[in-house]
Amino acid sequence: MLGRKKGGGGSSSRLSEPINTTVTTDNGQEVSASRFILQASQLDEAATKRLHRMDQRLRLLELQMETLEADVAKASSDSCE
Repeated sequence: MLGRKKGGGGSSSRLSEPINTTVTTDNGQEVSASRFILQASQLDEAATKRLHRMDQRLRLLELQMETLEADVAKASSDSCE
C-alpha cells in the first residue's frame, strides 16, 4: 500500500513513547518545553500586572491634569472679568 513501511508497527510504538522536548534559551541553557512555557507565562502575568498598575497611575494623572486645566480655565476667566 502507498505510504506504509514494511515491517508493521512502526509509528504506533512511537506514539507510546514520551516526548522529551527541550528549548535552548538565549544564554545556551537547555530547559524542558513545559518549564519554558511556565516561566514565560509567569513573566506574562508579571508584565500584565505591571501594565495594569501603570494604566491606573496614568488614569489618575489624567484626572489630575483635567482638574488643573479646569482650575486654570476658571482662574483665567475670573481675571478677565
